[in-house]
Amino acid sequence: MFKAKELFLLLLILGTLSGKAQRIPEKGMPLLQNFTPAEYQNKGKIWAIGSAPNGIIYMAADKGLLEYDGKTWKCFKGSEGFTRSLAVINDSLIYTGSDLDFGVWHRNKYHDFEYTSLYSFKEELAPLNEEFWHVYRLSGNIFFISAHNLYVYKDNRITKIAAPNRITGSFTANDSLYFTDKKKGLLVLSNLLLKPVCEFPEEDAIEIVGAYQHNGNTVFVTKNSGLYTILAGKFSPVRNQLSQDLKAAKVFSFEQINKTYPAFGTVLKGLFISNTEGKLIHNINKYKGLPNNTILSLYYSPSGKLWAGMDYGVSSLDINSNLTFFYDYRGDFGTGYTALLKENTFYLGTNQGLYLSGWEDLNNNTAFHHFTLLPGSEGQVWALKNIAGTVFIAHDNGLFLLKDNKLERLGNQSGIWTVIPYKNYLLAGSYNGISIFKKSNNGWEYLREMELILGSCNQLIIDSDSVLWVNIPNYGIIKAVLNDTLYPVERQIFRERSFEGSDLYLQYHNNQIQAVTDKYRYAYSHEVNQFANKSPIDNNELPPSILLPGIHEPVLLTPDAEFLPIYNGFALKFSGAPKVGNSDNDQLIFRAITAHGYGNESRLYAGALVPFRYGNIKIDCIVPNKEGVLYQYMLDDNDNWSNWSVNNTIELISPNSGGHVLSARAMVKGKVTKTETIAFRVATPHYRSWYAFVLYLIVFAALTGLAVLWQKRLMKKQERQLLMKQQQTLREQAEIHQQQLMLLEQERLQAEYEQLKKQLKSKTIELTNKAKENDDKNKLLLTLKEKCEAARLNPAITKTALSDMQKLLESFLTIEDKTFEIQMDELHQEFFRKLNDLYPNLSSNDLRLCAYLKIGLNSKEIAEILNILPSSVYISRSRLRKKLNVHTDDDLYHYLNSI
Repeated sequence: MFKAKELFLLLLILGTLSGKAQRIPEKGMPLLQNFTPAEYQNKGKIWAIGSAPNGIIYMAADKGLLEYDGKTWKCFKGSEGFTRSLAVINDSLIYTGSDLDFGVWHRNKYHDFEYTSLYSFKEELAPLNEEFWHVYRLSGNIFFISAHNLYVYKDNRITKIAAPNRITGSFTANDSLYFTDKKKGLLVLSNLLLKPVCEFPEEDAIEIVGAYQHNGNTVFVTKNSGLYTILAGKFSPVRNQLSQDLKAAKVFSFEQINKTYPAFGTVLKGLFISNTEGKLIHNINKYKGLPNNTILSLYYSPSGKLWAGMDYGVSSLDINSNLTFFYDYRGDFGTGYTALLKENTFYLGTNQGLYLSGWEDLNNNTAFHHFTLLPGSEGQVWALKNIAGTVFIAHDNGLFLLKDNKLERLGNQSGIWTVIPYKNYLLAGSYNGISIFKKSNNGWEYLREMELILGSCNQLIIDSDSVLWVNIPNYGIIKAVLNDTLYPVERQIFRERSFEGSDLYLQYHNNQIQAVTDKYRYAYSHEVNQFANKSPIDNNELPPSILLPGIHEPVLLTPDAEFLPIYNGFALKFSGAPKVGNSDNDQLIFRAITAHGYGNESRLYAGALVPFRYGNIKIDCIVPNKEGVLYQYMLDDNDNWSNWSVNNTIELISPNSGGHVLSARAMVKGKVTKTETIAFRVATPHYRSWYAFVLYLIVFAALTGLAVLWQKRLMKKQERQLLMKQQQTLREQAEIHQQQLMLLEQERLQAEYEQLKKQLKSKTIELTNKAKENDDKNKLLLTLKEKCEAARLNPAITKTALSDMQKLLESFLTIEDKTFEIQMDELHQEFFRKLNDLYPNLSSNDLRLCAYLKIGLNSKEIAEILNILPSSVYISRSRLRKKLNVHTDDDLYHYLNSI
């Protein structure tokens, strides 16, 4: 037993000596990030936490195994009972213990975990209802601990070691595993045997959750009894305030930070962090931002973050960061805009007033911080300045100075943004200009307002002896040259719109005036008298969306501490605080590969064949649990890297078929990680695959055969069609010939008809003339005969008879003329009827003229028939054209024959 004690103490002492002593800031809260159960899919309480070498965090939760890479939560279902403990070997191999089961998780090719139970005693030990609250990996062995048994897993074999009585706790120290037994006390595992180290006092029921070293002594952390150590071979309580506080708070979990700062998760009072001497460094609870005061699990990751699993939610604290925070969750002081440290008194200007606190009172070792409001300072405090040992307060109500912790107002002006000294004056930027104060024997007195500068002057900076720089929000920057009477004799205005970005403010940095926005920093050049040099702002050092924007700048409190204004509180930045975590060890890993397209999506794995139909590939990569990381990628080693981006998802749109290698790297705090690659292959589309080409060949041969067959059939068909076409052509030619013959015959008949018509016309005229002449002759001869007979019988009337015969001849001529007209009218009755229907205004003479014209008589012939002059016929024809509406260019003969 003595050798076991010596071995135990030697191992713990060596572990302590090997730890690096690093100091963590003591004032303020470490940067806290909270996760609600809704964010990790409401998987219940977090009982244990661990991390893989690449930085991925794993947690044992009620409903399975949780995984968090800094951006995405994943949950994997294992055994039926609550998962209580875990041992993370790497991001592909994890062992867990749960209610009535323990087992191993392996990651499959899709980057998901699959659980395999290793507990083969379920039926045999069913009455025990074993719960496995601890899992350890030591010397290549995996240990699963329950209250009744210890199970050792090695080489796919399980060895069971029974507890002497009942195991109430376990912990590791320098590759040794220790147990607390209800009756046997402290035990150590050696060669698969539980050997006693020290017995517990009979009056105390000690449950040890961890141990750490102090000055060569081992300090044991118990759940309900505070701190213990071994003195003279016996357990003895530690007599200090920390032990009493832990006893009252009820410790549930324990972790060491850099083997220098013990961290205690309590049931009642949140998280305690102390040094090994027993001095409380941090008291972090619900007042200071924790979601819950019951800390069920603690884990300190190599990246410098302390993870806490609680009864409600999970939190991470950047415990080694040089930034600490004071959030006003209780409504004690508001939002800090400015601060000042004088004679160990911390002055805090907020939106509620001026608050005071001792510098040492800002240490984070109490449940909450105490700030005292200075009477009369209620309202917005914009700036605090220590000028020649006097504290000046720029306030919404005016300018004040602090004397014996009492406020004394200077002048009657209200709304003072800032105040600066200038020779024997004070220049106070107000809501509407610049107020000038002059020092006299009675103190400071208001002098006047500065001319030519109006507006809300929220920043004033003196450059050289006589140059004043003024910032006016929403307007711009004014550079003014002052004379001895503080009159701006020269002014130059730089409008705000000429600066890219928002929240423009002035800064005197590196002995030059700079204009700063949320995007760029502009340096003023005296050579060109402009803000010429432009450089991007580097915001990686500070957490995003925390600092107040614009003019609310950091304030140097001590050579090592700087005040930062933030929303709902304030922050401190310590220059001497350690930076834990080496960015050279940061590793980029690929998390998932997904193919998608046309509304479909398919998960893939490295080296997988991507179906061509999906078209697009999405690859997720990340540097686990690192902030401010930039990513860059390149496809197929073409030396064409993408631009740096905060987006850790790589989208490849329609990559070509065939094998591809994607290279990716990250930049963490200005350092580029090692390039990682992932291979995949895009399937050749079906229409370009080998079987497609075989099919194409078969189809081509079939089509060729069909084409030949079709060509033959086509030739025969064409021959038949040609023959039919020839026959059709002959028939058409015969028909055309027949038609031509018929046309010729018709033309011949038409010519004969026209000739006969002309002959008929001629004969008709001739016949008419002959008939008339014959009739005239007959009648004349008859009359003359009668007259001669009468004269013969009566010679006395010879003269009278001759006169009568003369008259008779004239009368017969007139009668015969009318007879001809009557005959012409009878011959053309149908023609006259049509003309009367079409042209009712035609006279009888017009009708007869139409008849003469219709049969083809010219004007001379018509004049002879009518015994009139040809000119009269011409006039009658012209009148007839007008009545018939026949144009002079139209042939009257053809028109009349068309009726």
